[in-house]
Amino acid sequence: MSSNIVSEYRIKEKIIRPSENDYDDFIHYPTATISDSFKRRQALYSSIKSVWGPISRVVGPAITVNATPGDEILALKAIEIAKPGDIIVVAGNNNSSSSFWGGVMSTMAKTRGVQALVTEGFIRDVEQCRDTKFPIWARGVSPIAPNMDVPPGELNLPISIGNVLIHPGDLIVADEDGVAVVPREKIKETGNAVKERLEKEEEWLEEIKNTKQMILRDRVESCLSNRSVEYLD
Repeated sequence: MSSNIVSEYRIKEKIIRPSENDYDDFIHYPTATISDSFKRRQALYSSIKSVWGPISRVVGPAITVNATPGDEILALKAIEIAKPGDIIVVAGNNNSSSSFWGGVMSTMAKTRGVQALVTEGFIRDVEQCRDTKFPIWARGVSPIAPNMDVPPGELNLPISIGNVLIHPGDLIVADEDGVAVVPREKIKETGNAVKERLEKEEEWLEEIKNTKQMILRDRVESCLSNRSVEYLD
């Protein structure tokens, strides 16, 4: 046991997860519309992308990891304690050229029912991950092997990726557009807002098809009328 006053690793094995009944409709909700509902917040930065595709949307509770760049130890522990349907989210790896996740870890995670990995770090073994059909959203790919046991690190404590704070048990939604995070306590109201927005967009699409007219034309003209605009021949 370490004699350090501050623990080198902090691990919380049990978390509060939302009920699946509370978020089962989110499999139909695009990340873009979720971001709209939060006034452009709660979306991870655009460099975090699906590393192989085409890929279906995934939705599930977050298992959160904050790791030293390139360190795989807490990601491995996260696979061990995750419940089926969880999504492992790893912060703190954005300044490393090393991967921290690969094909063997994808196989373990898939076998144990983990839905996906989301990380601001690098992964490797893309072919094996694709063959395993384990979805991954990451900042990039590197063949350089991970490290093991490079403190500090935290498992299932709050993390931040960019401007988005993520608590364990928050809802992760990831699709071809990127990744959105819904705070656990706001799942119901977010679902209502997204549903309302999608219904409005469906009305717009029908109007466009039926009338061939511009949507939001009045708003565009109103904005332009308050600006200095020169219309050229």
